[in-house]
Amino acid sequence: MKSFHNIEKYVFIPTLILTVLVAVVLIFFKEQAQYISDILFAICTQKFGWLYYLACISCFIFLVWLTISPVGKIKLGDPKDEPQYRTFSWIAMLFTAGVGTSIVIMGFLEPIYYVSEPPFHMEPYSVEAYEYAHMYGQFHWGPSAWAFYVPAIVAVGYSIFVQKKEKLSLSSACEDAFAKKKRVHFFGIVVDVLVVLGILGSIATSLGIGTPVLSIIVRDVFSIPQKYELIVNFIILGIWVCIFGGAAYLGLDRGIKKLSDFNLVLAIVFLVFVFVCADSVNIMEMEINSVGLYFSEFVRLNTWMDPFGDGAFVENWTVFYWGWWLAFMPMMGMFIARISKGRTIRSVVWGQLLFGSLGCALNFMVFGGYALQVQQSGLVDVAGILSEQGQAEAVIAILSTLPMKKISMLFMCVLCFIYLATTIDSCAFVLASSTTKKIKYNEEPAGWNRLLWALLFCVLSIGLLLIKEFRVVQLMSIVVGFPLIAVVGILIVACIKMLQRHK
Repeated sequence: MKSFHNIEKYVFIPTLILTVLVAVVLIFFKEQAQYISDILFAICTQKFGWLYYLACISCFIFLVWLTISPVGKIKLGDPKDEPQYRTFSWIAMLFTAGVGTSIVIMGFLEPIYYVSEPPFHMEPYSVEAYEYAHMYGQFHWGPSAWAFYVPAIVAVGYSIFVQKKEKLSLSSACEDAFAKKKRVHFFGIVVDVLVVLGILGSIATSLGIGTPVLSIIVRDVFSIPQKYELIVNFIILGIWVCIFGGAAYLGLDRGIKKLSDFNLVLAIVFLVFVFVCADSVNIMEMEINSVGLYFSEFVRLNTWMDPFGDGAFVENWTVFYWGWWLAFMPMMGMFIARISKGRTIRSVVWGQLLFGSLGCALNFMVFGGYALQVQQSGLVDVAGILSEQGQAEAVIAILSTLPMKKISMLFMCVLCFIYLATTIDSCAFVLASSTTKKIKYNEEPAGWNRLLWALLFCVLSIGLLLIKEFRVVQLMSIVVGFPLIAVVGILIVACIKMLQRHK
């Protein structure tokens, strides 16, 4: 295969082997995988949870520096370059790539988790718990989270559009951080391997959350017996392979951009539908209250580690989310940089931060608000169902309260299918680029390489489906995100050096 000569074998082969090994362990050694996951989860969250917080704070400080510094005016490209994509498509691609189907599922369920086990040692199901439950998801998916992408976006965008480097990778963007060039190659390989593992872990988390829920919803809609659950799961994965495999093979402009545009339209339609069906006035009251809570508690939210409590909320949620966003950081940093040619650093950084946060806030405002209304009114004990039966049954219980419940469930399934397809397409595109030796900004990696990574995502998800443990799903992001904390530091140093030398 001629295109294989352009493959970065030092990165491609080790990560390919590691991915297959992880999948084999998940599929054939489920009990051992569960035991190991519990140990690793405890180590990462209890011993090193503070590092995830420091990484988040560092990225936010770096964001502030870019905002007030003249370097924010630097254009990613030549001075006369215009934006490569119109604003709607740019927003659609960055948002749908960064959130996936999890924003819909967790948009409904996350506030229910929080109201039953609230932060800050509040009384469960109290008025205060309901208020914080509606706001807390918007914190975990808000500006603090999207700030994780800033160092990678700036470093990669500057390296390919200003320095004109012929490699779309974090290792190439990190080169300026190393004073001795002989270290560049070794650390570059380490960084790229961590990048690939991070992307695999992040997308495996999304698949681990989305596939079981969609499977049970499909069985409920079509009255398929539980004994066919595994078959339905494989059918869903098969459909996903066809959708995102085809889009990934078609490439950025012909596949991913069009799918993202369609995805955003579907998401807006579903949001409007649920908002109209809910107590809309109460939803607006909740959101205004949540905005006030968020800004008044901003510093506390970003620094609360519960040092004198058991730390369970921090470990299970904030550390998990910061690990997940860190795992997504390489993919999102490279992908957003790749689609941002012709925009200034300040417009890209704040554009992705504001539009990404706003999109997530709207989901939690509407879906989370409606779920809390259902719970508080006593219409359905969503918290009880979530605790005893699981996420899928809880989502079905919420959707069953909507008009035309079967149609609502099917529409949500279609939306989630497309959401995850766009995320996986973007991941496959970036992974293929990272494992390619030389690739210009206007070129695309080999089609077989993009398709291969998309298929490997499915293999990993099969292992997660067999284990059926949300803790293992959470672990994937927390563990692979841990070494990427160091990569964030390297990227910030590289960015500062590059931008200060800019003429």
